Amino acid sequence: MSGTRWQWHDSGSASGHMQRVAASGTYSRMQTAYRAYIDHSTQCEECGHGRVRCKKADELWAAYRAARS
Repeated sequence: MSGTRWQWHDSGSASGHMQRVAASGTYSRMQTAYRAYIDHSTQCEECGHGRVRCKKADELWAAYRAARS
């Protein structure tokens, strides 16, 4: 995933470790795109509450996948 960085995670009593985290801008774009997809697919008559995808849902899913990469 682009827009990631490494961050130290102090686990308290253990020695801790490095973990990959999404940069806040990347996370925000992903979250916004996914929310748009979910909102559409649960309200769209053609999508049947997420069981199938209409053309608009396919476009929103592609936007979400693009935000992830």
